Amino acid sequence: MAITEAPATRIVAPPLHPFLMLIPATCLTTGLLTDLAYWATVNTMWADFSAWLVSAGAILAWLVAIAGLIELLMRPLLRASAGMTVYVLAYLTAMVLATFNMLVHTRDAWSSVVPWGLTLSALTVLAFLAAAAAAYALVARPRTGGPAR
Repeated sequence: MAITEAPATRIVAPPLHPFLMLIPATCLTTGLLTDLAYWATVNTMWADFSAWLVSAGAILAWLVAIAGLIELLMRPLLRASAGMTVYVLAYLTAMVLATFNMLVHTRDAWSSVVPWGLTLSALTVLAFLAAAAAAYALVARPRTGGPAR
C-alpha cells in the first residue's frame, strides 16, 4: 500500500492596509464629533481640536495609502482579490475628501466648521465607512491558497 501525501495548502495572510486604515479613520471620526461639539457650543477650543484631528487624519490617510500601494505592488495575489477595486476606490474617495476637509479647516473658527467643514467631515466618515465595509469583505473571507511550493 502506497502512502501519498495530501497537497499542503498555504495560508494567505490578509492584507495589512485595512487594519492601518483604522488609524486615520479614528482621527477623522473624532474630527466629526468635535465639529458637532463646536457647532453646538461655538467654543473655539472644539474648532481647534477639529483642525488638528482632521489634519492628522488626512496626513495619516496619505501615509497609509503609501503603505497600501507598497503592499499591492509586493503581493500579486492581493491585486487579484475580488472586491479590491471597490476598496481602493472607496479609500481614495475618503482620502480626497479628507484632504479637502483639512484645507477647509485651515480657516477661522466659524467658517472652518459651518457649513462646509461639518459637511466634509460627515462625507469623509461615510466614505471611510464604505471603505471599511469593502475591507471587511477582503479580510473576512477564508484565506487558503493553492498547493505549497
